[in-house]
Amino acid sequence: MAIPSAPKVIKWPFFVADFILVVVGSAIAWSVKWPPTPLLILAMVACFISGAVILVYPFLREHAGAVKLWEQVNLAEAAQQLDQLVTVANRVVAAAQEWEGFQSNTQKLQQQSGQLVDRMAGEAKAFSEFLQRTDLQEKQALRFELEKVRRQEAEMLQVLVHLLDHVHALRQAGERSGQPQLAQQLANFRSACLETARRVGLLAFESEPGSRFDPHSHQTVDGREPSEGAIIGSTVACGYSFQGQPVRRILVTLQESANETARNELSAHDSEASGDKGALSLGT
Repeated sequence: MAIPSAPKVIKWPFFVADFILVVVGSAIAWSVKWPPTPLLILAMVACFISGAVILVYPFLREHAGAVKLWEQVNLAEAAQQLDQLVTVANRVVAAAQEWEGFQSNTQKLQQQSGQLVDRMAGEAKAFSEFLQRTDLQEKQALRFELEKVRRQEAEMLQVLVHLLDHVHALRQAGERSGQPQLAQQLANFRSACLETARRVGLLAFESEPGSRFDPHSHQTVDGREPSEGAIIGSTVACGYSFQGQPVRRILVTLQESANETARNELSAHDSEASGDKGALSLGT
């Protein structure tokens, strides 16, 4: 803000009065006889001092006016600044009130958010428990169905083994009947049955007469363990494997006396008729 200039004081009257006093004092000094009297000296000093005061007075008045004007201008600026400070203070108070309201709203929002989080956590826990119960029920149902399928598979396998055993016994009966055509037809029938069983993973295998007895692949009719190096006489019932897992070893007779062999075959046929086909197991 520009400071206005103070009004100027007219100085020429003061200059004239100062000139007159200086002339009077000089005239007194030139007209007196020396040494002058004290009264004359006092008059000369008074003239010169008065002239000096009159000469300086207008400048002092201008300076005093400029100082007052400057003080007034600064006072106005200070008042404006005070008004601005009051405005700023009011704005600060309003901002503080808004901040308090914002903090209050924030606290309420935090409380609501906490309640929402707790509710979501409870719902998530309940949903997780529901999924666990559902998963457990599904597992139990699947386990039950798997056990049911395995039982059905074991029963089906047992039925197939029994049927194939009867077919094998029928073929042997045809071979012993002395009728080649009948024996061939029964052999073809057995081959068709074995091929059908092979499609579901059930394989039948038998041993050639005269081969060595292997305890891992063979078993005797009476269940006795023969001596090492025993020779197989004939195959009473085939051995089976299901999908690569052994089901039953081959049921064979050993080369012994003719009477004991006939007795073993008779006991084997009796056991087939009663349904006892040996140990039947399926690896799970």
